[in-house]
Amino acid sequence: MFSILAVGTPVLAAPVALMIGLRKTLMAVCFVGIVILLGPYVYFGAWALIEGVSLWATLKAVAVSLAPASIVVGWMLAWSAAYGAIAALLRLCWLYWRAES
Repeated sequence: MFSILAVGTPVLAAPVALMIGLRKTLMAVCFVGIVILLGPYVYFGAWALIEGVSLWATLKAVAVSLAPASIVVGWMLAWSAAYGAIAALLRLCWLYWRAES
């Protein structure tokens, strides 16, 4: 799941940045990163409360995945920003070229 998002999100960032702009694209990518980092805590925390398992022990077990998830999210954000910036630059050049024509 992480690898699909880490590769797929930056690849999709360039066309999205062409359509809606870089700022909105990076805001959406940041939201996806936050969901990736906090999603396991919410899911397994709710599971622990429903099943009556120790919440603290469950969250400590989930915390093991935080470091790899942080690396994946950092990779995703960096490449999304790079691809999005290239696409936004192309969009800006296109707009200036059309204005001069």
